[in-house]
Amino acid sequence: MTSFVTNESGAVTVDWVAMTAALVGLGLAVSATVSGGMEDLSGDTRDAMIGVSIRTAFDKIFAATDFEDGTRGDWTAGQVLTDVPGFGNILAFSSGQPSGTLPIEVESKYSHARIEFDMIIGDSWDNEQGRISIGGEDIVIATHAWASTAPEIQTFEGPGDATVTLTRSTTGTGIGNATWQNNNDYTYRVSIVSRNDGRDLTLGAATNLNQGASDEFFGIDNVVVTGTQDG
Repeated sequence: MTSFVTNESGAVTVDWVAMTAALVGLGLAVSATVSGGMEDLSGDTRDAMIGVSIRTAFDKIFAATDFEDGTRGDWTAGQVLTDVPGFGNILAFSSGQPSGTLPIEVESKYSHARIEFDMIIGDSWDNEQGRISIGGEDIVIATHAWASTAPEIQTFEGPGDATVTLTRSTTGTGIGNATWQNNNDYTYRVSIVSRNDGRDLTLGAATNLNQGASDEFFGIDNVVVTGTQDG
């Protein structure tokens, strides 16, 4: 082989054909060896990518408030209670201000809107209710009597196939006039997901409580509005 490579005599074309043929033969041998594995890998890649959608936008927060600045922000009504133990500032609804709404706006390139917040049932409810709505339609109804073990929570599918998830935690606010009130408060982390297709997504809170916020309240805190592509 060494003699063939270094030999300068003979037709260049013949030499080139012989070398090319050797390389082609080597390539065919390698292809025959790895072709089975390549087919398996390409099939696995195809199977993994079937049904995968390409995101055109990543999650983005469009609004967030914890009322720590002492104002209710874009809410139309509600009383800001300050320095509530375990919370800081919260937005409260009671007999004086029984309802309020928050406009929700998410850019159209996001397929869904996710609205998250703390819902607080505070103190001496007497079979009274607090309601959460989306676009004017009730999606959560909480009914509570202070002597019962826990509130009764009803959830409903809202506009845009909106779904709601509640995660419960219990805390004393320290606002009530008696120890039993402090131990009878309930907090839920609420997550609402709705299609963002131009429909009204206004968040609403309302209650039929008959006392002021110093005695009982329906509270909202830590509101976050996010645009998302996957619901």
